[in-house]
Amino acid sequence: MINSVSGYHHHLRTNLTPMHSHLETAVDRIFDYLRACGSLIADRRRPGLNPAEVEAQIGALGLRPPTDLVQLYAYCDGTTTTAGKDLLGKINFFPAFYWMNLDEAVTVYHSLSNYSSWRRSWLPIFANGGGDFYVVICETTSPFFGEVLLVMYDETDHIAEFQNVSAMFETIERCFVEKAFFCSDGYLKADYAKMSAIAHSVQPDFAEHDI
Repeated sequence: MINSVSGYHHHLRTNLTPMHSHLETAVDRIFDYLRACGSLIADRRRPGLNPAEVEAQIGALGLRPPTDLVQLYAYCDGTTTTAGKDLLGKINFFPAFYWMNLDEAVTVYHSLSNYSSWRRSWLPIFANGGGDFYVVICETTSPFFGEVLLVMYDETDHIAEFQNVSAMFETIERCFVEKAFFCSDGYLKADYAKMSAIAHSVQPDFAEHDI
């Protein structure tokens, strides 16, 4: 029996479900949309990592992750894919790109860091299997720290599309809600003009720019 006001409030606190952040909610909802689409990857979600482990793995590369990148992998360690067995188009988290787990992201980072065109501060988190990546800039001294950049293997200039990881995931979620992303013949497709408009509405003070 709870016989004091303080005890009553303690009982409430310990029984309440923790509030999700906007980023965590976006992750959950995106997986819900993928499941509704019948996507293979909807059931390949990986549990989150300890935040200290996330920081340690990225820190071992000499990088400093922004807070929302740590929060992301602490909530969900990307998706499970099987090299050589999964069809790329069937494992996408959003059109054309799949979400790498942190171990895979680190492995890919090591393989790419040998290329002169690859910048040390870029941590890849999404890949398309053809050499294009969405990367997070993980260097605190950079004026673009925390921004999310589309790096294309056959381009010399790359576009910073999102102000941060949180804005990227909010954009992905809204693209599913507003049907800028949709399923067709079992594959995710995109209305890229509509996606661009949604991205701008999510981050009205941010302009895409080359890096």
